[in-house]
Amino acid sequence: MITALDHIHLYAADPERTLRFYEDCFGAERLGALGNDHGDHNHFLLLGGQLLVVSAFPPDIEPADPPEVGDGARRAGFGVAHFGLQTADLAGVVAKLERAGVDVHSAPRGEGAIRYVYFSAPDGVVIELVQLVLPPKLEKLRPLFDAYNRAVHVTKRAFAKQLFRA
Repeated sequence: MITALDHIHLYAADPERTLRFYEDCFGAERLGALGNDHGDHNHFLLLGGQLLVVSAFPPDIEPADPPEVGDGARRAGFGVAHFGLQTADLAGVVAKLERAGVDVHSAPRGEGAIRYVYFSAPDGVVIELVQLVLPPKLEKLRPLFDAYNRAVHVTKRAFAKQLFRA
C-alpha cells in the first residue's frame, strides 16, 4: 500500500542553478544534501510540502537539449508530461516568472474550478501552475484546506531537518 508521494528527483546540468530557480521563483527551502552512488550529492528541497531532489546527471547519462514544448509536455518524451504546483495567486506567480525570464508557454487558462498555465523550468522540466477557484459554498472550507497543507509542510520540514541531523 502506498502511503504518500515521497519525492520528485530531477537531474540537472547545473544543480546549483536549478536549486536557485526553485528557491527564487517558488520559495523552496533547501534542507540538506546526502551523498549518492556517483560520488556527488542529492540536494533536498521542500516545495509545497513535498520533497524535490536535485542532483547532477550521473556519469553515464548525458544532458541533452529538450525537445520542443507542446501543450503541457515536451513533444517527445518518456512518460512524464509535467508536475503541478498549486498557488493561491496564479497571476502574481506568472508575473514573477516572466520577470525572471522564464518561458511561460501561454496565458493562464481554464474555467470553473481550475485555472492553470504551463512553463519551462531548467533542465527541460515542464511544470503546471494551478490555482483552485472554489465555488462560494466551498470557499468557506479554504481555511481548513490551507491549514492541512501548512500542517503537511511543517511536518515534512521537521522530519527532514531531523533526518539530515542523523
